[in-house]
Amino acid sequence: MKWLALVIAYLPVVLQTVTSVEATLKNTAGASKKQVALDIITAAASAGEKLPEEHVQQISGLVDVVVGSLNKFGVFASSAAKASTVKV
Repeated sequence: MKWLALVIAYLPVVLQTVTSVEATLKNTAGASKKQVALDIITAAASAGEKLPEEHVQQISGLVDVVVGSLNKFGVFASSAAKASTVKV
């Protein structure tokens, strides 16, 4: 039940952060973008106090779910897919 409360609390933040990081760092590796997103989320969430590692791990999983969903629905096209659709 605690995980559900965490998802409800952080989903809007994760979604906004992930889309912003993707828009800003388009040609950067996924793992690097994930770390940037996690750094932003934990910095904003902690605001003076450190988040428990358990929460950071759960937020990391939430980032994976959000990115996977956005990839699946074509919001984030992979670099390979973008390159193959470029017309010269």
